[in-house]
Amino acid sequence: MMLESTFIHLPGIGAKRERALWEQGIRAWDDLERASFPQASLLRPRETESIPTVLARSRDALARGDMDFFARRLPKREHYRIALTVPHLTAFLDVETTGLSTYYDHITIVGVSLAGEYYCHIRGADKAALARLLSRAACLVTFNGSIFDTKFMAREFPDLKLPEAHVDLRFFGRSVGLAGSQKAIERAINVQARSHVANVDGAMAPVLWYQYQMGDSAACRTLIEYNHADIVGMQAILDEVLRRKTGDGAATVLPTTPHRFLAKPQRLAWAAGSKAEAGGRIYVPPYRGRKGPRTTYRQLTPDVRERPLRIVGIDLTGSEDRPSGWCLLTDDHALTQRIRSDLDLISETVCARPHVVSIDSPLSLPYGRTRPTDDDPTRDEFGITRECERLLRARGVHVYPTLILNMQGLTARGIRLATHFRKLGIPVIESYPGAAQDILGIPRKKKGVEHLTRALLDFGVRGPISSCKLSHDELDAVTSAMVGLFFWTGKFEALGNDRENFLIVPDLARLPQDWLERSVVGLSGEIGTGKTTLARFLEGRGYVYGRFSEVLEDQLQKDGRPVTRNALQDLGAQIHEHPGQRWLCRELKNRLPSEGKVVIDGLRFPEDHAFFVESYGPAFVHVHLTREGRRPGGRTPVKGSSRERTLHHPSERGVGMLGELAHIRVENTKRELRTEILERIEHHRLKSM
Repeated sequence: MMLESTFIHLPGIGAKRERALWEQGIRAWDDLERASFPQASLLRPRETESIPTVLARSRDALARGDMDFFARRLPKREHYRIALTVPHLTAFLDVETTGLSTYYDHITIVGVSLAGEYYCHIRGADKAALARLLSRAACLVTFNGSIFDTKFMAREFPDLKLPEAHVDLRFFGRSVGLAGSQKAIERAINVQARSHVANVDGAMAPVLWYQYQMGDSAACRTLIEYNHADIVGMQAILDEVLRRKTGDGAATVLPTTPHRFLAKPQRLAWAAGSKAEAGGRIYVPPYRGRKGPRTTYRQLTPDVRERPLRIVGIDLTGSEDRPSGWCLLTDDHALTQRIRSDLDLISETVCARPHVVSIDSPLSLPYGRTRPTDDDPTRDEFGITRECERLLRARGVHVYPTLILNMQGLTARGIRLATHFRKLGIPVIESYPGAAQDILGIPRKKKGVEHLTRALLDFGVRGPISSCKLSHDELDAVTSAMVGLFFWTGKFEALGNDRENFLIVPDLARLPQDWLERSVVGLSGEIGTGKTTLARFLEGRGYVYGRFSEVLEDQLQKDGRPVTRNALQDLGAQIHEHPGQRWLCRELKNRLPSEGKVVIDGLRFPEDHAFFVESYGPAFVHVHLTREGRRPGGRTPVKGSSRERTLHHPSERGVGMLGELAHIRVENTKRELRTEILERIEHHRLKSM
């Protein structure tokens, strides 16, 4: 028995000394105790342990079948000794999932082989049989399980105890030169276990489950066959690793003959009825859980009152040489096309008059970076990755760093387009269709455009998508537009930080009340139109008052400069050029409360409108005021006067465009109109949500 020949768990004995003992003929615990052992005095026992004490505890643990005792004392690379000691209690485990993220995805199939029998747990079934099986296991064997399978098991079955002894073949194989994926190793050692599932790979596993959800029981059987082939492959790999590790000429020659785990290949047998365990046969029941995406358009938007709600989604490419996917989602109706040039992307988007544009592209640089190319002198200090990408990777979602070489052109183009849209007052959010599809339980385009098309239809998207074969970039543009829908309804998570802007992903667990029930009013208009008067009126009705000039005044005082209207305008124009209008908006937003009603005085540029829609969604109501002097017969400022110069200052040049962007436009704020304006604000806010 392998463990009875193991000494490295004893105090003071390492791998070299253990081999020396074996070579001296000391092959078992009894041999060690009987042998004259002059070196024992040179061994340094642990504080309260001695070799006789640990040997006694080892015998007791072995007699009780307590393999966890040995797992805790042996190095992980030596856990295979436990498998060799109790091969009949060694469980080969492999899970299939909806994706790679333990944060967003879930287990669909758990396959376990123990004592020559294969058992399959299908999601939704009673886990009692799986619990009984795993409770018998003394050692676990996986491929990459320490990173993948056991993490999923711990999350979804926290009450199921897995054995502490674990042989991860991905790492165990490397010790004898077998590296790479499981299938690559199988090919290298000529394992023939996949002829019946040769066209199935890990990427297809979520698709097969999706097909099973939609009523295809044969897809589930294929998934189980694939899982079973993985386990047979693991058994063959373990046999080969042990052969290379312990056979003639190997560095380690074990004192016992290794067990063969694939001496008798297992075959699957299917049960015709619901007696799943009868004779070891596997029963695949009709799927009875939720079908399709994890939410639908109708479930997402029962309270969206603004019709039509228009969202543009763009699946951007890194060059105008390759067409980008473009989608206009009007409520649930999607119109798509492929567009090459920036000019055409801008033209089509402006004509659509969207509430928000959702672009699949990085729209910002890592904080501290000054340009996207590798010749940026800040590259080494600030890197190539943003916080949102680090967070997604930590959640198990595959995402490229913003500024790896093949992303630099895309990032530069995305930033350029977003900047242009925002200068026109069009709100822009950053999306990542791949992450959104993972979160929604939708197959990604790499798993087949037909599966992605079916899933988008199941979500509730209508239009030509149901009758035309769309390209993969058009389908991702549809998904990007859907992310805009999640943003507008408040069912989203903003990943990242305000210095790098945020990446928006769906969040199905988010309660949107705080997003939808806020009231944030932005006031624009020329000087003298009564913005401050209206703002103070709203302040008296419970709104928190914030104004752009607060930020400018603080900066002037910090610089030791007098606070005058001209100085405020000059500083505002300077900041608009650098560090930019969004910087000023962000500074003001950070001073405002994160909940409750807010009124913002002094919007000057279309970027202000875009920023606050991006920040508050449908809760933001833009009110534009005009002077009486602008009405027919009204007074106009005297040419060359101080008032006329103030109105034509560069900091005021964007005010006219704001009138076109505003949700509400009023000509004055006389006392008798203020209550009416408040009612219009509330009406617009309710209509938009």
